[in-house]
Amino acid sequence: MSLPRWLPARRPDHLYYGAPRDEARTRYRLLWAGAALVVVVLAGTAGYWLIGQGRWPIEDCAYIVFITITTVGYGEILPLGQSPHGRLFTMGLLAAGMGVSLYFLSSLTAFIVEGDLREAIWRRRMQSRLAKLKGHFIVCGTGRTGRCVVEELVRAGRDVVVIDADEEALDRLVGHFGDRVLAIRGDSTEEAVLYEAGVEQAAGLVAALALDRENLFICLTARGMNPSLRIVSRGVEDRAEAKLKQAGADVVICPTTIGGRRMAHDLLRPNVVGFLDLVGLDEQRKLTLEEVAIGAHSPLVGLKLVNSRIREVSNALVLGVVEAAGRRPSYNPPVDFEFAAGMTLIVLGESDAIERLTRYVQGS
Repeated sequence: MSLPRWLPARRPDHLYYGAPRDEARTRYRLLWAGAALVVVVLAGTAGYWLIGQGRWPIEDCAYIVFITITTVGYGEILPLGQSPHGRLFTMGLLAAGMGVSLYFLSSLTAFIVEGDLREAIWRRRMQSRLAKLKGHFIVCGTGRTGRCVVEELVRAGRDVVVIDADEEALDRLVGHFGDRVLAIRGDSTEEAVLYEAGVEQAAGLVAALALDRENLFICLTARGMNPSLRIVSRGVEDRAEAKLKQAGADVVICPTTIGGRRMAHDLLRPNVVGFLDLVGLDEQRKLTLEEVAIGAHSPLVGLKLVNSRIREVSNALVLGVVEAAGRRPSYNPPVDFEFAAGMTLIVLGESDAIERLTRYVQGS
């Protein structure tokens, strides 16, 4: 696919694909190699000092250790031949010191070279995955709101691309989620960055930046690039909701307002809130709310609810039906409600029950 005329023909230099910091094993090996080298130096210095029975300066003892294990060979600055164990100790020190030195140098080289190579391979793989993504979700911003969104999407098994200007925040995010997320460092308000994140093939986008004007610009830009994209935006101020929707947001969420309502409901209806938490915040996904679309070839088309066998097949509870996009759902449909293609079921049930219902509705 060629780039649109209003985008640069090459990838911007500021884009950064976050790589996982998985060089811990190499760093651990380097640490042990350095510790072994220090032990050899200290042991060799102490050995020469004991062989000389304290007559040789400690500086000279350390110096001969270094020139021995590095194979420089400036000569014996200490009279090793006068001691019965001097040269024998030196041969043992030479064998051990060379082995430890080579191990340390190889570990240091691996730490430097493998790290750069791993980073390059990782970024190339991320670019390849980005190019193949379709129907994924883009999250702009890695603050507390954005991180919660990413966690929920990852838990649902969706492909997620995260955009943020803070490289350290992206590193922490990728360090936590691994390759389950793709991270791009850049300005989410720029067309080139959104294009790199695959906004034209994405299913949805979340604008979760701290400022309303930045989220507004994201909505406006993303809507122009993908008219069918579902956009959910964070709204800091109440008056920004109308503007964000005009800019292209399908839904505007105000965390402050929702948080206040939640606190009030927790005071007035604690049991109801507890049940909703069980449904929405259960990490084990034992009970969940889900939507199931009825396709044109679904066996439910033309059937009434009483004859649908939904409870028999899955034991899931049909809470409502959305008859068309943009319309309010019909809650608690009657038993003579007739299903048609294009409708969407709102169901409550355990995860395996929802999966069985989905397969049944899809005719599989």
